[in-house]
Amino acid sequence: MDRKMAYETQGDLGTAHETELSEALERLKREHDDLLRALNGMYAQARLAERETDPKRALPLLLQLRLGATAFLEELERHSEWEEHELYPFLNDYFHRKHAPSIVPSLWMLEKDHELATDNLNSYLKAVRVIESNPDAMLPSQAAGYLIHACRILQEHLRQEEQLVFPMTEQVLTDMDYLFS
Repeated sequence: MDRKMAYETQGDLGTAHETELSEALERLKREHDDLLRALNGMYAQARLAERETDPKRALPLLLQLRLGATAFLEELERHSEWEEHELYPFLNDYFHRKHAPSIVPSLWMLEKDHELATDNLNSYLKAVRVIESNPDAMLPSQAAGYLIHACRILQEHLRQEEQLVFPMTEQVLTDMDYLFS
């Protein structure tokens, strides 16, 4: 028996959806906390690399940061896939049915921020490869600047996303509570 039918059979459809949405909201909060913690750490390390005046000491910092940036990028993409394929479609559909203003423009802006940050992360990774093969090709501070910029964009992106998505999700939960009480 599929999940929806099991809930309908139990006569507890409202609670089932509330639980699912509550779990999604908790997942969003938890993942944002983890992403922000990683961003803050990368930002601090990138600032150190940016300020390092000796290229021979800067390169190991950039190489270490590359590992963290690569892992972060993978985690960010996994998180974004979940948001784009599960959370956002649900919220957009819910608010569309209520004849409320569409959230699509806001989500589009968040997506553009995400793309800009990803471009900067990829530029950082490319810059480190260039410096690794030819240390005179670019200043380490330039490479670190890409990562710093990406971190700033993503820190703001997460804040804006929370300001948009958290209240919307809370509203859906409130509506469900009201409907099924």
